[in-house]
Amino acid sequence: METMVIPGMSNIPEVKIAVLGGSTTIGANFPRAYEGVEVIEDNMVFETPFGPTAPFTHAKVDGKEFLYVDFHGINRQIRNTEPDSSGERVFYVLWKAGVKKIIGTALCGSSNRLLDPADAVIPDDFVDFTTKRPQMLMVSLQDKGEDVPRYSYRLHQPTCPTLSDSLVEACEEAGFPRVFKRGIVGVAEGPRLESPAEIKLRYQNLGIDIVTMNFVPEVFFAREIGACYAAIELVSNYGEGLIDPRWEGNTAFRDFQKRWSRPTAEAILHALKAMNPDDDSCGCSTYRWESILL
Repeated sequence: METMVIPGMSNIPEVKIAVLGGSTTIGANFPRAYEGVEVIEDNMVFETPFGPTAPFTHAKVDGKEFLYVDFHGINRQIRNTEPDSSGERVFYVLWKAGVKKIIGTALCGSSNRLLDPADAVIPDDFVDFTTKRPQMLMVSLQDKGEDVPRYSYRLHQPTCPTLSDSLVEACEEAGFPRVFKRGIVGVAEGPRLESPAEIKLRYQNLGIDIVTMNFVPEVFFAREIGACYAAIELVSNYGEGLIDPRWEGNTAFRDFQKRWSRPTAEAILHALKAMNPDDDSCGCSTYRWESILL
């Protein structure tokens, strides 16, 4: 299937690596403001069957090209919920580009009392509590009349152990006070934060460590397109009722994000430099197969 091109839109380049920015990298001017990064093309908007994307950046570091989109591809015109969601638009581009390695990042709240703000968690599993997020990229494309393959997949090893190990090392190198190499993410629908009872009953009592909002559908869609996925989840606040109920939004988010956005960006670049985009020894790509439903 040929990539759709509309006048004024960019062609999708062939790139094996992608970085999906989140609340951690807002305002960090990633990747433009970092030594050793060459911006090949900026402000690239791609047409997809779901509508135009948010702007992408095509860049290179240490000879490795990557695509970057800010804040999960969400903006004032593009939502993260169905239909025609940011996830569907972003991952259509990544699929057409041939991306095989994906790094995500986000701020999160802690539902584990042992986790504090500025702790970096590299999760190894998740529980999905969303209700309005797309579940299958190829089914969404078929609903748009596209002739595409359809895949089934397992979510054994939902995040890539090789990518995750590199992110642990990168976060330690970037100066985060504590870095945890495993953790369970509870994915909330948002955009509101949770009540104290929700934190206790839905997350803490189920053994979930952190709560965030956009890990889904990224972790699904990465597996569906045959790519590895791992993420830096940075604790910005305690879940409601967990430790101290007096934190304020600007302290937990705006001021906190301003302090930690650059270290997060530096950690991502460190992981990109260490990455081998052709290494498939992790086995992530073996957990999908062409569906019997055509």
